[in-house]
Amino acid sequence: MIIDGKKIASDILAELKNRPQPKKFFGAVLVGDDLASVNFLRQKESVAKELGIEFRLYRLPGESTTDDLRREIARLATPKTCGGCIVQLPLPENVNKYYVLNAIPKEKDVDLLSEQALGGFYTGRSKVAPPSVAAVEEILRRTNHELRELKVILIGAGFLIGKPVGFWLQDKVAELTVFDKHMKNIRTRLKDADVVVSGAGVKNLFSAGDLKEGALVIDFGFNQEGGKIFGDFDASSVSSRESMIQYTPTPGGTGPILVAKLFENFYALNGE
Repeated sequence: MIIDGKKIASDILAELKNRPQPKKFFGAVLVGDDLASVNFLRQKESVAKELGIEFRLYRLPGESTTDDLRREIARLATPKTCGGCIVQLPLPENVNKYYVLNAIPKEKDVDLLSEQALGGFYTGRSKVAPPSVAAVEEILRRTNHELRELKVILIGAGFLIGKPVGFWLQDKVAELTVFDKHMKNIRTRLKDADVVVSGAGVKNLFSAGDLKEGALVIDFGFNQEGGKIFGDFDASSVSSRESMIQYTPTPGGTGPILVAKLFENFYALNGE
């Protein structure tokens, strides 16, 4: 069964429209001209427009140094009229992303990528969660999964998905196994999992045949090839109409939910 991320995102945005609208603007920083990054920012700008939120995109040169970016981002995010600021990843290889992201004030870090914002989340002192964590929680709730009964496999221990999602899951589920990039023969190890959360970014890393019947796949993987977008899960392998496997497609799965959760954080950080 396909989990319609666009429908879930639409529901989230409909709920936000019933809340008092923040009067501050949403700032986004793009370094360079990566086409995938431009596309992601267009999606965020579209959602901001739908919500009636002012969206300001700041384009900075790809050759900018770490110190240049840190100073410029701090300047852009400082005004009281700015209610939230994001830096679109990835950044150029010559840039220290952690140092740059730390220039975003904690109270405006809707992506929770700075050390202060993440530290607040990890110590239970944040009113918002990383969008990846919020997306997983939303999908599990909507698919009626009882966390305490789940055996979960998390593929990828990266900065954006694996680390925050793994932290959130670790004391909530029956069993959590994390596979990092060094793990071999991943396909043979998935049969016992009730839920597979994947953020490896490897095209068709695993398929329906690797999973047990009734498994849930939450796929954050993103890979472009030949003008097409692929996830970690090979959705084409789900051939039987009787199959009980539930999965988020790529595109149209976790992506729209992540954007909706980003704006949910924007509203939460700017609520009265």
